[in-house]
Amino acid sequence: MALILAQIIAPDSSHWAKWIDGALSTDRARRDMAREFHQRLLDVGRIPFLSWHHLVELLGIENEAKARARVAFLQSLPLIAWMRFPQEQAGLGAITDILAAEAIAVDAGCDNPATVRGHVRQLLMRTGPATDAIGTENWVWEIVRPEILALRPHAGMVAALSGLRTFDDSQTVGQVVTQAKSSPEDVACKMAAIRAQALREAMAADPKREPAEARAMADEFVSRVLAMMPTRDMSVRELLVATYVAQGLDPDEIRDTSRLSDLSALATFRSHLRVVVEKTNLPFDRLKQLRMEQLPSWRIVQALRKHGQ
Repeated sequence: MALILAQIIAPDSSHWAKWIDGALSTDRARRDMAREFHQRLLDVGRIPFLSWHHLVELLGIENEAKARARVAFLQSLPLIAWMRFPQEQAGLGAITDILAAEAIAVDAGCDNPATVRGHVRQLLMRTGPATDAIGTENWVWEIVRPEILALRPHAGMVAALSGLRTFDDSQTVGQVVTQAKSSPEDVACKMAAIRAQALREAMAADPKREPAEARAMADEFVSRVLAMMPTRDMSVRELLVATYVAQGLDPDEIRDTSRLSDLSALATFRSHLRVVVEKTNLPFDRLKQLRMEQLPSWRIVQALRKHGQ
C-alpha cells in the first residue's frame, strides 16, 4: 500500500471563490464537480489552506445571501489548513501572524530564511475541520461583513496607487533639506499634477472602475500628500525627522547621507513590527534590532515589487 505525504497548498482568493461558487451553482454538472473537488485533493494528499485574507475576499461582496452560503460551504469541509498562534483559541491567521512568527524565530536564533520558515510553520500551521478554523457561530460573520465592505474603498486605493511616486526618493536627506521651499503657487501646481497622475493610475489599475470612484481615490491621495507637507513654521528636516521617528526610526538613523528610499523602506518595516509587538511578547526596542532581509516575507514582498506576480 502506497503512503502519500500530505502537503498544504494555498489557493488564491479567486480560486476559493470559483470553487465555492461552483459548489453552489444551479448547474448540476458544475456543482457536482466542485463538491467532489475537496475529496480529490485529499486523495492525492493535498490540504487547502485558508487565511483571514481569503475570508475577507470571500465575504466582501454585496450579495449577503451569497456570502452566507460561502461561509456554510467552508464550514462543511472536513479538513483544511490555517494559521493560528498556540495561545489563541479561535480565528484565522493573517500576514501579521506570519510577520510576528518570523520575528520570534529570528529573535530565537534562526539565522536563514529556511530555518525561519520552518520555525514559523511549526508555530502557526494547523489542520482540522474547517469549523475549527472559522467556528460555527455565523452571527460573527454577519457582524464582520459590513466592516469588511466599509474597508473596500481604502483597499482599492492602496492597490491602485501603491506604486505612485510623488517625489524623487533617490535623493539623500542632505539634498532635500537644502532645497528652497515651494511657493503656494508651486505647491498648487504640483498637487494638480499629482492628482492627474493618481487619477490615471486609478483608472489604469481597473478599467471597470467608475470615473467617480477614481476621482475620489485621487482626491483622497492628494489630501494625504498635503497632510505630510511641512507647515510654514516647520523646516523640511524637522518634518522628515518627526515623520520617520513616528514610524519607529531613531533620530540618529536619519543622517544627511541617508537616501529617502532606504529610510522609507526601514520606516515601513518598523511600523509593521510595531503592529505585531503584542503578538510577539517582545519589546519594540528589541524588535528594532531585526533586519529586513532576515524575514522571508520581506524577501517575497521585494520580489513581487520587482517582478510582479
